[in-house]
Amino acid sequence: MHQALSELLASIQADQSTMANALKSTCQQMGGGSVWVGSAASGWSSQLTGYSSSLSGSINSAVAEVASALAATSATCTQQEARVEDLILSGRLS
Repeated sequence: MHQALSELLASIQADQSTMANALKSTCQQMGGGSVWVGSAASGWSSQLTGYSSSLSGSINSAVAEVASALAATSATCTQQEARVEDLILSGRLS
């Protein structure tokens, strides 16, 4: 489990900035008035900016949650714990 969490954390940290900023360019274009103008455009731009902030916060929260789970997970386990985990992962135990 520790290894899987380590790999997951490394993977999402590598893409964290890209995912967190995925809507920033579109927000800038919409907010600049060069793509769409008018009251509907302004409302949609505000909504998109809110989505962008939510996305960024969600990505950062996910990274923090995985980091927390990793910190709480021992890097080693007993043979019995390993057997139980193997049974769970194989679907033979729920």
